[in-house]
Amino acid sequence: MKSEKRILLSFILNLLFTIFEFIGGLITNSIALLSDSVHDLGDSLSMGIAMVLEKKSKKKPDDFYTYGYRRYSLLGALISSLILLVGSVFIIIEAVKRLMNPEAINAQLVIYFSIVGILVNGLAAWNVSKGKTLNEKVISLHLLEDILGWVALFITAIIMVFTDIIALDAILSIAFTLFICYQVFKNIRSVFFVLLEKAPKGFDLDKIKSELERIEHVREIHHIHLWSLEGSFPLITLHALLEENLDSETITDIQQEIYDSLHHFGILHSTIQIEFNNSPCGEEECPEPEVEEHLHHHH
Repeated sequence: MKSEKRILLSFILNLLFTIFEFIGGLITNSIALLSDSVHDLGDSLSMGIAMVLEKKSKKKPDDFYTYGYRRYSLLGALISSLILLVGSVFIIIEAVKRLMNPEAINAQLVIYFSIVGILVNGLAAWNVSKGKTLNEKVISLHLLEDILGWVALFITAIIMVFTDIIALDAILSIAFTLFICYQVFKNIRSVFFVLLEKAPKGFDLDKIKSELERIEHVREIHHIHLWSLEGSFPLITLHALLEENLDSETITDIQQEIYDSLHHFGILHSTIQIEFNNSPCGEEECPEPEVEEHLHHHH
């Protein structure tokens, strides 16, 4: 199933359940249930936006976006995170008000609603967790947080049935929302890491450099730059300094071997600049021509 279809299915499930949850909050008088319905409404809006942007991100490169539209998926992740933050502020304000003025809730009904919540959100999370884009990962995280929230609500409702401590409802709402905020900040940080072109996790540049320099006729690999378009599509550019006096066929074979090695590391898009000692690249990161070494060879 394509990513936009996975997001669509999760969007439909989440939106329908948000309505069900809001009605449940009104019936049971649970601020935790109502606050989570607001959170789920934010999730639904996020998924709707993400669905549109995810579809756009699949467009092929053109003259306007020469790398393609993949970062539209990243934009969806950022918007989703910001919506969650706004919703979380609203939830905390309402929960504090309820904490100061506790009201009785129908804990038994909350138990039933929480069971349905665990099942529906579990299905939606399982569906979208198959995706690999940062956009889908953010949505999957939202839904997993919902499941944890529902489990906590289920346990709290059982405690309230036997102890009648109604303040637990507001306390749970605040704790759950603070946890969401923490996760959202982590998501936003990940988005900015990609935007700032930080090297993606899981890649050892020293190991990559060492492996490429083992290729025959390759003297040095330098000026390496590794980044990602949207968190799941790594790109690399590098300069390969080769031995002198190689024929064109050998150079082509070396370049292909470099491509193959990078593919082995999981880097499918690479730009390789071939250099020789008598034609330095002129970049600050590049080494100076090794004149003395050549004199030594001719000695």
